[in-house]
Amino acid sequence: MFACIGTADDGVSVKTADVETAAMLIEAGVGVKAPYFHKSWIRLPWGTDADEMRHRLEVSYDIIRASLTKKLQATMPARS
Repeated sequence: MFACIGTADDGVSVKTADVETAAMLIEAGVGVKAPYFHKSWIRLPWGTDADEMRHRLEVSYDIIRASLTKKLQATMPARS
């Protein structure tokens, strides 16, 4: 799972590289703490700039994909 939309439907939660990156993005106002997730996840509210949303989703996908086994990675598309 690299992104999650909860029942509150107030945005999408994505993985960041680390807790420090998440804190920086929260402090910059890009997102908020993602409830029920590790501190390295942030919630991007609906209405976030489309380019920022796309970038954060792509980064989240890359982080999660890289953490999987090579065998499982081979079954998933890489971003081009």
